[in-house]
Amino acid sequence: MRKKTRILTAVGAAAAAVALATPSAFAGPAASWTITPSGAFTGNAGVTVLTDNNGNKIQCQTSTAAGNLPASASGSPAKLADITSISFNSPCTGPFSSTWTVKTTVTPPWELWGNSYAAGAGTNSTGQTTGQIQAIKATVTGSSILGPCTFNVTGSVAAKYNNPSAGGSNGTLDTTGGGLTLTIGSKVGGGCGIVGATASFAGLYTIKTTGAGTPSPVIVG
Repeated sequence: MRKKTRILTAVGAAAAAVALATPSAFAGPAASWTITPSGAFTGNAGVTVLTDNNGNKIQCQTSTAAGNLPASASGSPAKLADITSISFNSPCTGPFSSTWTVKTTVTPPWELWGNSYAAGAGTNSTGQTTGQIQAIKATVTGSSILGPCTFNVTGSVAAKYNNPSAGGSNGTLDTTGGGLTLTIGSKVGGGCGIVGATASFAGLYTIKTTGAGTPSPVIVG
């Protein structure tokens, strides 16, 4: 019995030593991302649509954004951009010709995170990054057929960044695919009676850096 115990103890110690000495054997390699060019960027979209789970839609004709891109990042997911400003034209329109104003809060910034990268994919077949926009926070104010209403929108939405064509300025950040519903809360006013509890956001932003020639960034993971 003592001999068997000694053998089991020795085997356990050896296994522990191997596990401590080679942790990478059990973990996947950390993803490495590069962004060219990096630095400040702007984003411009046409129509954007916020749709709640009751089917109500608030549509804004234009939207603009700005932020900063790091030169590199690591991990999966990895933070690939800070969105430091984003605005929507006013007024936006809703059900039964109602009008709405969307005011965003970007302190702290909204964040673009990348989960995975596919070479040869995307709108331009030059690569596509799949991830999400996190830390979204906005206040929506307007009216419905029941009267005035104000509510908050918070959370994350799924997003894909399509690399530009070679040397182009047509890289796009796309949230039209759905997923990762936003939370609607802090409803105030009788008009909020028709507003749901969650929402999706659809928009297509053309992204350009602010350097010479304003090229779109190329993200590779």
